[in-house]
Amino acid sequence: MKIARIDVYPVRLPLKAVLTLPRGPSRTLDEGKRVALVKMTDSDGHVGWGEAGPSRRWSAETLESCVTSIRRYLAPAVIGHDIFDIAGLHARMNTELATGLDPGQPIAKCALDLALHDLIGKRLGISTQSWLGAKRCDSVPLARLVSAATPEDAARITAEAKREGYRGFKVKVGHHKELDAAIVAAVVEAAGEGYVWADANQGYTLEEALRMARALEKLGVTLFEQPVAMSDVYAMKKLLRATGLTVALDEAAIGLPFVIELIRREAVEGIAIKVSKVGGLHYARQMCDLALNAGLTLIGSGLMDAPIGFAASVHLFAAYGIRLPVDLNGPQFIAEDYLAQPLPVRDQIAYVPDAPGLGAQIDEERVQRLLISDLPE
Repeated sequence: MKIARIDVYPVRLPLKAVLTLPRGPSRTLDEGKRVALVKMTDSDGHVGWGEAGPSRRWSAETLESCVTSIRRYLAPAVIGHDIFDIAGLHARMNTELATGLDPGQPIAKCALDLALHDLIGKRLGISTQSWLGAKRCDSVPLARLVSAATPEDAARITAEAKREGYRGFKVKVGHHKELDAAIVAAVVEAAGEGYVWADANQGYTLEEALRMARALEKLGVTLFEQPVAMSDVYAMKKLLRATGLTVALDEAAIGLPFVIELIRREAVEGIAIKVSKVGGLHYARQMCDLALNAGLTLIGSGLMDAPIGFAASVHLFAAYGIRLPVDLNGPQFIAEDYLAQPLPVRDQIAYVPDAPGLGAQIDEERVQRLLISDLPE
């Protein structure tokens, strides 16, 4: 059974709101959430779906780079490949687009990885979680992303989210530095018994991160996500020694070689796993195994994932038993998607789909309506 055909559909999903990072808005409302959908068909006519959902102000990949790389390099490299050889698929892709500290255009490669996992599950009649070989739990609690310019806005967003059933709150910091501590304090107060942590997306210098860590400790917050630049190993080590907080990597957890080096240097205590960031489920499960065996805290995260990426993350996070609220905020921002029916989410808890493969049922007529027609070939 071989991969016979790969089709790529660049689509634009309308947004409800825009996410702001320390370096500015992640995208505009007009831009929307731009995704490259991949339809993989095997030699018997079975189909699997994947997606690449880049965030251009978070990583170096764009929709244009993903579409071009998949069409010109990755898809031709894997046509004719055995569908049950996932490691071989990645070896072929890595030959075409070289790896470095990360897997080399990991978001583009993730689309084919997810499509193959979906295809395998459908052929075998099992869920992707079953293929991963672990069923530590069957659901993951979702976190509400709080990105606010003032403490008052932060408190209002948190109170509304709490009424909607959220039990976890991830607070974006680093872009209103003089107000960051007050913003987190407002979230902590409004969240009550909810779990709160701060994510700076590399927004602080070491000195700023040390001050913020002291403020977070006073508020009872225990987790601080990517406070400093991903390349500043000295700052990460210094911060770890100066605080009792769990300092987790996000942008720095880009690939196994760099994470292994940070573990050797005792510069990491937690890892935020993003399936697309590391090149798909194949590498994400290796990073989860590495983290658990090294005694690190595992945190579930995403890149404002559309439904295919969202479903893949739920399968993985449930397989590895992540019980802290996970930052899969796609439903918080995306107004319209390409599904024939919604994924199973109830009371802000995402459940593992019980259908074969990833469990995301694609409405191809919707895909055609959402197509971006003016993207260069």
